[in-house]
Amino acid sequence: NFAVLMLMVVILAIFGIVIQFLSGESTQVNISAYLLPFVFIVMPLMALVAAVAVLFEAIPFLSGGFGNIVYFFGFIMMLPFIMEQDFINTYPAIEPMGLALLKADMTEEVLKVFPDYDNSFMLGGMDTPIIGTFTWTGIEWTPAIIATRFAFIGLAILLTLLAAIFFDRFDPSRAKPKRIKSIASPSAPEIVTTSQALPTPRLTPLNAAANGFSFSRVLVAELKLLLKGQRWWWYIAAAGLIIACFVNPSATTREIALPFAWIWPILIWSAIGNREVHNNVQQLTFSSASPLMRQLPAQWIAGFIVTLIMASGAALRFTIDGDTIGLLALFSAAFFIPSLALASGVWSGTSKLFEILYMVIWYLGP
Repeated sequence: NFAVLMLMVVILAIFGIVIQFLSGESTQVNISAYLLPFVFIVMPLMALVAAVAVLFEAIPFLSGGFGNIVYFFGFIMMLPFIMEQDFINTYPAIEPMGLALLKADMTEEVLKVFPDYDNSFMLGGMDTPIIGTFTWTGIEWTPAIIATRFAFIGLAILLTLLAAIFFDRFDPSRAKPKRIKSIASPSAPEIVTTSQALPTPRLTPLNAAANGFSFSRVLVAELKLLLKGQRWWWYIAAAGLIIACFVNPSATTREIALPFAWIWPILIWSAIGNREVHNNVQQLTFSSASPLMRQLPAQWIAGFIVTLIMASGAALRFTIDGDTIGLLALFSAAFFIPSLALASGVWSGTSKLFEILYMVIWYLGP
């Protein structure tokens, strides 16, 4: 994991120099000043990310889609939470992303030029016009800063050792035995072999009813497969989100309650279009008659039903409040979500593509 991430960093570093030449900012490159942030800021962070990936993979309930969601929300919520802590201003090198370190060093240079600087910091977003510039020569890499940054590599090693405690993939004795119901009699009968010839089987053709196709039965089966395995607390939480969408005003429902209601079934939607490949039954399923006209539409409609159920409280609230635009937007999204899930599952053969795309879209939207 660390090697793959660092390869991406090396490519980024190379193209950073290319972009500098293409933009014509300068024809001179200070290699040491350019590469030291990659070494002291990015490399320890990549080691930490790689270790977290190993830890998540070793813990059973974090190794799948739920772990992807936990990591995504943990990542996007970690940065604002850490940046708001007072001790970060005193020890900016502790912040894993390195943004606090960059901000602290730049602040010293900004205050020399703009004494009324209010300590604000923004990445991207140029809505505010630029009123002036300042010269920044880069971070002064003191031994304390370097030691703090490299401490993340030590933390990565500790997380990897922690993952070893949970890792039991090649040790079946550590796995919890599955309880299997036996239908055999308590006393096994004695096996007797004979030389009797096997009878010739007589096959009869299927009747017309057996050859028939019922889309409703396939749809019900797909809906059961989507909801299979959900625990009782999952349904209680889903019901609570539906009620929250109904009892809140339209604005609150649209901005807060409905987005959370539509993130709850993400692991259900992510199975659409790739369940057959995941369970290795695609040869059986897609060798049936007209799978494109029968199987995939049933999967999409089943996902659409789940989407509408989770949005039912919001739909009722929008209808009562006369929020026609909100209602139209709701149904538009209800069509989009299972469509994205089905397309992502078919294209990739896994659930990860939808989980990543949907979480990014969900986060950028609200």
